[in-house]
Amino acid sequence: MAIYTDSVGGVAEVSGHDDSKEQNALVRKWISMVQKRLKLNTALLSHGKNQSRFHHGRLERKLSDSLKSQTKQKYGVIDKASIIFERHGVFVHKGVGRGYKMVGGTVVRTAKSVVSLTTRVPREWFNPAIDQLMPELIEKLEQINADAVINATRLVIK
Repeated sequence: MAIYTDSVGGVAEVSGHDDSKEQNALVRKWISMVQKRLKLNTALLSHGKNQSRFHHGRLERKLSDSLKSQTKQKYGVIDKASIIFERHGVFVHKGVGRGYKMVGGTVVRTAKSVVSLTTRVPREWFNPAIDQLMPELIEKLEQINADAVINATRLVIK
């Protein structure tokens, strides 16, 4: 365990070096697992893009090809994990776009043109994966950080 002090602000920070390495490894493994699960979920979507294409001057990739994960660290500990994907992934998840929008939790046709025969339905591909995998991450982080809390309570000035 290391203790870092900031002489300007007088802030003391306790950092369990081994614990932070273990926590970072855990979060990286978990975010990778989430990314794989999301790729599986997007592969099950039957409608949508089957290849990349240019749309409004930018390359729009297939949803499963666009999935990437990223982590950010503060003071040597991962404090942010992100999943990055194409914008149309949100529309697929909510079942909205091109004349359809959400009103009161239901997809409603809003286009003023002739009513189309197709209807959009939400295809939840993101939230179920997170909901399923999050408890495992929480449990493991609790175990790692419980040790750090116990060690930090022993820190006193004598």
